[in-house]
Amino acid sequence: MTERGTKTFIGAFVLGALALLVGLVILLGSGTFSSRNPTFVLYFNTSLKGLTPGSPVYFKGIRIGRVSSIQIRPEVGTARFQTPVVIEIEKEKATALLENGSEKELFDDPDILNRLIRAGLRGKLGISSILTGQLCVELDIFRNAEPVDPASLTPYRDSPQIPTQLSSLDAALNTLEDMPVQEILLDVMGSLKNLTEQMRDIDASGLVASLRDTSDAVRNEVVAFGALRRNAGNTLDSYAVLAESLRKDVHAALQSVNGVLKSVSSLASASEGVVTEAGDAMKGLRRTADTANSLFSEDSAPVLEFSQTMLSLRRAAEALSELATLLEIKPNALIFGRNN
Repeated sequence: MTERGTKTFIGAFVLGALALLVGLVILLGSGTFSSRNPTFVLYFNTSLKGLTPGSPVYFKGIRIGRVSSIQIRPEVGTARFQTPVVIEIEKEKATALLENGSEKELFDDPDILNRLIRAGLRGKLGISSILTGQLCVELDIFRNAEPVDPASLTPYRDSPQIPTQLSSLDAALNTLEDMPVQEILLDVMGSLKNLTEQMRDIDASGLVASLRDTSDAVRNEVVAFGALRRNAGNTLDSYAVLAESLRKDVHAALQSVNGVLKSVSSLASASEGVVTEAGDAMKGLRRTADTANSLFSEDSAPVLEFSQTMLSLRRAAEALSELATLLEIKPNALIFGRNN
């Protein structure tokens, strides 16, 4: 072999080695050697904008895998499209603790997966980055999820299916889409139109004049009410003075009568020959005086009730006075309230 042929052979060998090294690096980076990781398929009934191959997959906030591929599969004869999202779960990232105390791969056993689906295992789209709009797949146990029979879930290219549910944002958007916004706007516009027509038909000048007359009438009634309030207050004060004077006079008179009766009783008991009937009459008269004295004493029930009645009348007069003062300051308080 010539020298030139030898150099060519060596160059080809080196290039081949480099090509094999580059291919090995590509295979390792693409994860082909770890293809034994379990894969699952999810179908989302919403836009997948922002979800790309390589997007993270989380389970209860822990990253356990990535999105392997996103496909578009139209149904022949219909206008519907399916978008299967294949995810790959990294082995040994999640294990299940069995009843006998042993551990097993959480997503590698069909029986465990079916039990999780019955318990509420669902997948939904989440926001991975707000700035870039990147989405992710979130797996979790939703206790309020609609029941799903695992036997009704068809696999996709030997990848078991995990049911999905709408995220909170998608559910809100779907609710807004289902609302009859146009009908609501038409009803609102019709109501505003009717209100405008009714306002146009109102005689503003007549309404203002009526309000002015009402205000003047209320002001006149307030003035008259103030005079009535003052007269009522003076009358109550006079009654209070009269009642107090009457109570004192009656009390003094009863004390005088009581003293006289005591004197007469002592004289009658000291005198001989006084008949028994006269003594009994004097005793009855004395008991009557004692009863009247107790009734008109300062702490007796009638006097206290009379005092309470006078106090209630005085408080009512004060309340009427406050109301009259308020109406003098704000004549429209009866219509619009104290604070307006």
